[in-house]
Amino acid sequence: MTGKEVEMGSGNESPLEQIFNPRSIAVFGASEKLTTMGTYQLMNLRGSGYPGKIYPIHPKLAEIQGLQAYQSVADLAEVPELALVTINAESAIRVFEELGKAGVKRAIVISGGFKEVGAEGRKREQELAEVAKKYGIRFVGPNCIGIINPWYPLNLTMYPYRMKPGAIGLASHSGTYVTQSLVYLEKFGIKYAKAVSLGNEANIDIVDAIEYFGEDEKIKAIALYIEGIRRPREFLAAAKNAGAKKPLVAVYVGGTVAGARSGSSHTGAMAGADEIYEAVFKQAGIIRAPDVQSLFEWSFTLAHQPRLKGNRIAVCTNAGGPATSLADALERAGFIVPEFSPALQDQIKKMVPPTGSAKNPVDMTYSIDLEAPYLKIPLLILESGEVDGMVIHGIGGGSWYQGLSEQQTGNFQFPLEEMSLWCDTVFQKLAKIPETTGKPIVTSSFAGREDSAVALVQDLGLPCFPTPERAVLAMAKLR
Repeated sequence: MTGKEVEMGSGNESPLEQIFNPRSIAVFGASEKLTTMGTYQLMNLRGSGYPGKIYPIHPKLAEIQGLQAYQSVADLAEVPELALVTINAESAIRVFEELGKAGVKRAIVISGGFKEVGAEGRKREQELAEVAKKYGIRFVGPNCIGIINPWYPLNLTMYPYRMKPGAIGLASHSGTYVTQSLVYLEKFGIKYAKAVSLGNEANIDIVDAIEYFGEDEKIKAIALYIEGIRRPREFLAAAKNAGAKKPLVAVYVGGTVAGARSGSSHTGAMAGADEIYEAVFKQAGIIRAPDVQSLFEWSFTLAHQPRLKGNRIAVCTNAGGPATSLADALERAGFIVPEFSPALQDQIKKMVPPTGSAKNPVDMTYSIDLEAPYLKIPLLILESGEVDGMVIHGIGGGSWYQGLSEQQTGNFQFPLEEMSLWCDTVFQKLAKIPETTGKPIVTSSFAGREDSAVALVQDLGLPCFPTPERAVLAMAKLR
């Protein structure tokens, strides 16, 4: 880890505020050729519903994707608030001179070919940084993939963002974990509030992102993908300050020889020993995730569920196997799965079939009554004062009802619409229980978002994971 060489901005407002919320954007490098990155970024910018003005800049084309194009930013009637630069490295330096003379103060540089490629690239990056300093330009990149702000809305990446705005602020040294991961995140209803691909961090770095995300009220948890930290003292201070307001989860991947070598060629990151980063994260109060999957799942859980105020966890399922899996995983994770008091068991027994169990775990066996295991019993247990949180397995119903409706024969008509509405109503109420009780619920289901109930609870902020064990791992981070 080394000190940061670039000049930082002045004033109290983060440079990222205007980058995430520009009222006008000049786009360099877009065309209608499907072999250029800028083409896809302009498509996603327009497709995101961005409400501001867009000015494609191109030396030869008069029109790009139906928009009037301009030969130079100097030809515009106004100074754009942001420039998106997706051209070769040498041209990017020239464009920065053009931007500086025109008065543009914010930019995102997608272009590669800088310090990640070696000595010549490092020289080009230093030149880019010097031009930016000369004109007071603050920029993200180079060698990044862009930003996403669904709340504006704004998508300046090559991948479509198709979900609603969320509660996670992601700062990543990898563009892939901002964009290609979207297909994965859609499967679990995990949404961004804001996301930034930092690239080589020649100007704006991860410290700036943490400081900015820490003040953003729409961001409830901060996720970090880290290949190296260039300003360790400032990083520590920023993380502590942000962590006083919201949780931070991080993956660090430069602690091995192979990881450090890859990070250096990827973004020119300065990696350090794994033990050093482990100590920094602990000192900063950052939760360290072992992998990217956990990074997203834990961030989602922390963003939406209340903190655990104790170690006692209830288990409620509709099947014996998952009940045992959850109880075992919880105890191995250091939780207590207490047997309920006789009085509470007596109340639960009134809603549990004779074949079930009311002790904890509560096992409904094959009961088809959704209100008991997914509404009445959870509310009863969480309000009893005997536990601090709950893990539930078996979210679903919509796909089951759909399948049953396709099996009907003869004159019998399965009431699909009525049953689906009842199912959605139950799970909508379940998702609100953590807010009303102040106690977290984490769930699992072997169904995915193809089931309307799973999609519903995820969209309402109730985590639902594919296996019981992953639900327990997420619950553990709420401690």
